[in-house]
Amino acid sequence: MTQRRWMVVAAAVAVLVVGIGAVFLLDRPSEAEKQCDDVTQARDDLLAAADDESAVAVIGDSYSQGTGLAGPDAAWPARLAGLIGAPVAVDGMGSTGFTTAGFCEGDDVTYGDRLADDLPETDVVVVQGGANDATLGDPAGVQQAATDLLADLEDVPTVVVVGPPAVPAADRAAVDTVDRGLRAATEGAGRIYVPLIDADIPLLADGIHPTEAGQARIAELIADALGR
Repeated sequence: MTQRRWMVVAAAVAVLVVGIGAVFLLDRPSEAEKQCDDVTQARDDLLAAADDESAVAVIGDSYSQGTGLAGPDAAWPARLAGLIGAPVAVDGMGSTGFTTAGFCEGDDVTYGDRLADDLPETDVVVVQGGANDATLGDPAGVQQAATDLLADLEDVPTVVVVGPPAVPAADRAAVDTVDRGLRAATEGAGRIYVPLIDADIPLLADGIHPTEAGQARIAELIADALGR
C-alpha cells in the first residue's frame, strides 16, 4: 500500500512577542489545526507501517488508530491480523468518514477522497466508519457516498463495510440513518455488511471510542464475515 502524505496549509494566529528593541509576530496553530495535525500524523504513521504484502487493506477512522487506548496495536485491525493470520495495511484517520473530513475540513481526506488518491492493491478491503458522519457529517448523504466508494472498489474481490455502533455521543436517529444508508449501499453492491449498531460494543467514558474489549469484538465480527 503506497504511503501518502499531504501538506496542511495552516491559517496563522498572530502572537505578539516583545524582545530587546524588537517586536515579532509568530504563528501559533489553532486548536483545530493541532487536532488536524495530530490525526494526520497518526495516519501517516499507520501508512508508513503498512506491509506491501498485506492481504487486507483497511480504510477507517479513529477506531482503526486505537484512539483512547495504547494506539494501533490495541485497535481492531491489529487484532484482525492476529485472527486471520495475515498482515493488514491501515489507512486510518480520526474524525473522518464517508461525508466528512472531520478536523481537517477543507482537505481531501474523506474515505472517497483517499480511495481516489490511491486504490488498495489487495484482495480484501474493509471500510469501517460512520460514527463521524453521524456527528460531524451528513447522515442523509452517506448512502450515496458509500455507493460511489463501492463503485470505485468494484474490481476488488472482497469488500466488507463496517457500520457505526450506537455511540451515546451521537444522536441515535443520525446513527440509524447512517446504518441504514451503509446497509443499503453495501447490499446494493453485492458486498458484505457488518452492522455494529446492535452489537453491544463496549465504549470508553467518552461515549465514542471502543474499549479494548470493544476493539476485540469488532475484529471478531469482521473475521467471522471473512470466514476465518
